Amino acid sequence: MKTPLRLIAARIVTDFAVGSLAVVVSYWIRYSLNPGHIKPTGGEAPDLHHYLPAAPAVGLLLVVVFAAMGAYRYRRGLQYIDELFATLGALIVTAVVVLAAMGLYREPSFEFSRLVFVDWVVVAGVLLALARYALRRLQARGRKRGVGADRALVVGWGAAADLLVQRIRMFPDYGYQLVGILADGLRPVEELAGVQVLGHVDELPAVVGKGGVDVVFMALSDVSSERLLTLMESCEETGVEFRIVPSMLEIMTTQVTADHLDGIPLLQFRRGLDIDRPSRAFKRAFDVVCAALGLVLLSPLLGLIALLVKLTSPGPVLVHQERVGLEGRVFRMHKFRSMRVDAERATGPVWASPGDPRRTGVGRVIRRLSFDELPQLWNILRGEMSMVGPRAERPNFVREFLGRLDRYQDRLRVRPGLAGWAQANDLRGQTPVEERLIYDLYYIENWSLAFDLKILLITLFRVWTHKNAY
Repeated sequence: MKTPLRLIAARIVTDFAVGSLAVVVSYWIRYSLNPGHIKPTGGEAPDLHHYLPAAPAVGLLLVVVFAAMGAYRYRRGLQYIDELFATLGALIVTAVVVLAAMGLYREPSFEFSRLVFVDWVVVAGVLLALARYALRRLQARGRKRGVGADRALVVGWGAAADLLVQRIRMFPDYGYQLVGILADGLRPVEELAGVQVLGHVDELPAVVGKGGVDVVFMALSDVSSERLLTLMESCEETGVEFRIVPSMLEIMTTQVTADHLDGIPLLQFRRGLDIDRPSRAFKRAFDVVCAALGLVLLSPLLGLIALLVKLTSPGPVLVHQERVGLEGRVFRMHKFRSMRVDAERATGPVWASPGDPRRTGVGRVIRRLSFDELPQLWNILRGEMSMVGPRAERPNFVREFLGRLDRYQDRLRVRPGLAGWAQANDLRGQTPVEERLIYDLYYIENWSLAFDLKILLITLFRVWTHKNAY
């Protein structure tokens, strides 16, 4: 894996600047923004020259603490929300160190303001969040052009390799640029999802030997350990990294837990889903609070959307669709109408598609921003849905999926959600249901309140960036 030295250096420089600038901004907020009632006890604001020398010292202290806590350790594919939580956690530790340094500082006629310190924590937190987001966007843009990305070769064919290729192409933020695929067996096609099939698996040493490959993903199904080691050893002197993708990828992501014994990885299959009553009650209480607050706080927006829908196209403001919920019970889900009244007269129930002509002008906008889903807060309050969970599907789709997808029944053991782990990863629209199922089952088996909060925060960001809402 390429170590992104420029990214790490950019984070260090940015953090130093943020820590220093936040001191000056906090001084300005405390003594200049509203000087009428925030004067210090003596009635005179301290001169800025007391704080200016402290600014770079605080910035340096922030960088040192962040480095000690591993904030500059590169972790591929870390989502922004996870990085933000880790950054804010490091900031809290830095604040404790800064507060201790303030207590040790001694000058007869001056002491640093505790209110300035509080302002510094808030300002630094906001600036760090914005800086991290800006750096991630710059890095993502570069990786889409191949800058700083590892050139990846996929070796294998089948479900695991197919899913891996889709994920690499879907999420360039992970920093991989596909250069080709080596198929196991006869070459069935010239390319897969736009990626060139370069040849047979046995041609791996020759392909790697030509250069232009940084990492090889071994996604071979039912391959012996001897053959796998032989392939890896044949490329031993090339310096290429090897990553092994489990042949049972769909099961591995949902039914296996990981542990270790003194460094030895141990995998254990779960004994089915385990959703206890206290967890259900806790999740339900969280749903009620969020839905009630949402209906109250968003009432002006809900009223505006209803007015726009009514004024711009004939028909009702809301549509009421039958959906399948907890334990297979059918309920009526509410949405703002975003399509013509006769949208399904000719086709029956079908998924929306890019450029769908059935959408109204306002519907195009509210579907893009997912605002058409907001009336489902009422479904959540009634107990038919949850804030976070698998997407509620229509009965005809559920019957189809139950007949051909193993473990699809497990989705019905929780309430469907307004937001979901699959949707947070931009798996929506006409994304294959097999892919969504993997994410839905992972969510069900790894539920926690922190996971729900993470999904909700990701969803808020995705509203402006997702590609598959139409």
